[in-house]
Amino acid sequence: MKHILAAMSLALAATTSPAAGANFHPTKPVTLIVPYTAGGGTDVVGRLFAKELGEMWGQPVLVENRTGASGTIGAGFVAKAAPDGHTLLLSVASIAINPYVLGKLPYNTKTDFTPITVLAKPVVVMVGSPGLKATDIRSFVALAKKEPGVYTFASSEPSTRLYGERLADEAQIKLVNIPYKGAQQWLGDIMGNLVDTGFGSITSVLPMMKDGRMKVLGIAAARRSELLPNVPTFSEQGVTGLDSRSWYGLFGPGRLPAATAAAIHADVATVLAKPAIQARLAELGAEPGGEAPEAFAQRFQRELVEYGELTRKLGIQAERTP
Repeated sequence: MKHILAAMSLALAATTSPAAGANFHPTKPVTLIVPYTAGGGTDVVGRLFAKELGEMWGQPVLVENRTGASGTIGAGFVAKAAPDGHTLLLSVASIAINPYVLGKLPYNTKTDFTPITVLAKPVVVMVGSPGLKATDIRSFVALAKKEPGVYTFASSEPSTRLYGERLADEAQIKLVNIPYKGAQQWLGDIMGNLVDTGFGSITSVLPMMKDGRMKVLGIAAARRSELLPNVPTFSEQGVTGLDSRSWYGLFGPGRLPAATAAAIHADVATVLAKPAIQARLAELGAEPGGEAPEAFAQRFQRELVEYGELTRKLGIQAERTP
């Protein structure tokens, strides 16, 4: 009996202790807040890393979708969490745009988060409904110029809205933004011809593109995607300035110790070095991230300034709160 109990204890220790080489050592389950709907690109990437990190840390990493208010509800939860590494946020670039389009927020974007690293960088595409009489950006712009204010684009958070607004500005066309609460909702309406176009990561839209339920009009990137080699970029089609700088960024609460951020980043880097993870990200149409906390923090603060300038240029005003 003693031998059996000893074996059971060893087995339990193997499932609850951090793997050799882990840098961060959580003492309880880690909660990863994804402030967007389940099934979207951020959620898919979050669950991929949650599984890998949970195995490294010997503690489960629980993905929790706290949606609403363009990601601010989930972000606000993390901003108020204890800065010990047990509550993390996975966000897209919208977190740097929200201060300029949503008005007063329940946190200070500049100081209430600790940038840790970028998990991956998705490629953004513009898609069209099956019934849209356009097959690429050029033909869509031509349609929109003939009928100003007729064609619509869907957005589920501020970063995707900015793509539509920037396209309208660069191409000198007038489009109507239709806001949605999540990517899955507008994707359904695209396929049903209820909205004309939308912007999203390849991660989110790839299954629908493959079986022809929506058209791919262009890629917002500096080069073509290996997943869609026949789809030209925006710049190839005469529209400049829309190259994607999207990211899936991992954040902790403000005041997270630098050593904790560095330890989590190191473990993410270990995950990113795995060929299977690199292959899976490629399948999802995303490039590996891995920026160190200092580099990501500098990028985040820089983009906060740049998005402020961009929203002012486009005439986008923050929502007024009572």
